[in-house]
Amino acid sequence: MALPASWQDLWHQLIRRAPRSRDADPAAWNVGAAATRAFARSVWGIFVPAVLPIAGYGTYSLLQTTAAVMSQVGILGTPQTLLRQPGRRLPIAGLFVHDVLIACLLLPLLLLRGGVADRWYDVLVVGMAVTLIGYGSVVARAKAASAFAAVFAAEAVGGLALLAALGGLLLAGHGGRVRDTSYVTVATLEVIVTVVVVVALVVPRKTRITREELRFAGTRTVLPSVYSVGFLVLLDLVIFRRLEMYFLQASPDGLQGVAVFGLGAQLAGLLLLFPTAILEAWMPGLATSFASAWPAFDGHFATNRRAYRRAFALVVAASIIGPPVLVRMLFARYMPWVWYIGAFTAIRVVCGYAGLYSSALYVTRGERWLYLPGLLGAVVGIVFNWLFTIPWGIRGAVVAFALTQGTVAIGTLVAFRAAIPSMRREAGSGVTGLA
Repeated sequence: MALPASWQDLWHQLIRRAPRSRDADPAAWNVGAAATRAFARSVWGIFVPAVLPIAGYGTYSLLQTTAAVMSQVGILGTPQTLLRQPGRRLPIAGLFVHDVLIACLLLPLLLLRGGVADRWYDVLVVGMAVTLIGYGSVVARAKAASAFAAVFAAEAVGGLALLAALGGLLLAGHGGRVRDTSYVTVATLEVIVTVVVVVALVVPRKTRITREELRFAGTRTVLPSVYSVGFLVLLDLVIFRRLEMYFLQASPDGLQGVAVFGLGAQLAGLLLLFPTAILEAWMPGLATSFASAWPAFDGHFATNRRAYRRAFALVVAASIIGPPVLVRMLFARYMPWVWYIGAFTAIRVVCGYAGLYSSALYVTRGERWLYLPGLLGAVVGIVFNWLFTIPWGIRGAVVAFALTQGTVAIGTLVAFRAAIPSMRREAGSGVTGLA
């Protein structure tokens, strides 16, 4: 059955042409890589809660979140620095060691473990954090070199490896050992798959790290750029990196509450992967328009916004309909908390619409306008999680999560409108947020 004309137009606006060759549109390769990663992670995220017991999934979610926080703090603005300086041979080795050392400052987070006494927990958190730092750096480096096709190929290899690992878990469960599946096994497989993607990016000749990049000299000169985005990264960690988990593990619901919130956040993250990939693919074009003149940027952004709203409406609908269906079909053990899972998912997705405006601010070097919404969101998140989540558990976490996400979303929309006069003055200067 043919699609209506309006939806055909939407599809052509989102993906200009399919990546049929290595000379195809880089944006199409980028969306293809994100779609490949999203598919593999979606399948993984759907079935992992089914093979782990509730307490095991709670531990896995806490481990995954702690590793993500450590890696994000460590890497700070390294990916943006690499993207803004294509063609330069930056000291990748020096930046990687710097990022790992910064991540080590968060080792005390290992103490927030919800009573987990397993010695493998610490090893896996550190291993996952280090591999995520390496992944973030090599992917950004490849994109800076316009090797989008190589990123797509690496993500495809990683996706196949992840699905193969999941197949092994399901086969083991089919053999009657599903109750013996440990979070250690699941987390180890995830670390191995990340290493596979990194290797797939550094082995090919086009994306191989050169001897010039395997140096420490010159690292200090690029650190100001790394730290310039670091403040927003830290705020992002507080607001979006599952802050509620640390309050939930101290609440009456404990790891059970962590598992429920983790599943809702996981579903929301998977649903937002495609909109995020669309925005990232649009950024180079917006940067070019902004460097040209304000009318060009304004018209380009308006066109993107119309297409994005249509696509995002489908994502919002999926965030409302999907969780109850998935929980009933795949996660029957979570049925007592199905509405909490749906609430966490829908709140995060709906508020994620503000990403359209924050990406435009980043392109125009207006990220400082996001500092105030970020600070307000961090304060609201900490205060209301303290007031509601710790005494009330999951019920309080829903309230705190809605207030936090809503504060940031509304603040971002207000910040964008406030930044329009300055963007109007700076448009056409030839200076943009992307190198």
